[in-house]
Amino acid sequence: MRSVFALAGAFLTAALSAPSFAQDVRGARDFADLPRVEGAHVRAWRQLAVAEITLPTGPVAEGSAPDKAVRLQGQISHTDYVIRPAISPLDIDRHYEEALRSAGYETVFACTGISRCGAGMGALILLGDAVSPPGFADGVFNDQLRVTVARKGATWVLLHMTRGPDRSLVYQAVVEGARDVD
Repeated sequence: MRSVFALAGAFLTAALSAPSFAQDVRGARDFADLPRVEGAHVRAWRQLAVAEITLPTGPVAEGSAPDKAVRLQGQISHTDYVIRPAISPLDIDRHYEEALRSAGYETVFACTGISRCGAGMGALILLGDAVSPPGFADGVFNDQLRVTVARKGATWVLLHMTRGPDRSLVYQAVVEGARDVD
């Protein structure tokens, strides 16, 4: 009997001391062309059959609409990934750059940091409703920002990558069957 209690105690101790792994939000799916970064989990996911989105194709000044952008309509998948512990946005960018290149995408716009992306880039992507749904993506606003917009035929991808003190974040928007709105 003692061995049963000892075994149960050992199992409980191991279970409580084992690292806990975050689970993806229910129903979430990765876009086939963009495998996630190792260690990432989906914090939020939403797919809209038909919706509009504005994708920046140049820097965005603070407090203004983007001078360079495309307004698209199509099936849009929004995915908000979190990676703990935090890793470099450069490593995240390299991961997705390789995935996009391997899948045949052309980079339309890419930027690094506030000086190249513009002081309004983070707000455009994360705060309004032009890109991500309101309140959808976890946001960290700092100069470790990296943004990539890529295209393959009628499929467009936007990636917003950054790092906070305890986590790295990737917001991804994929537009399939994209048509110009304007």
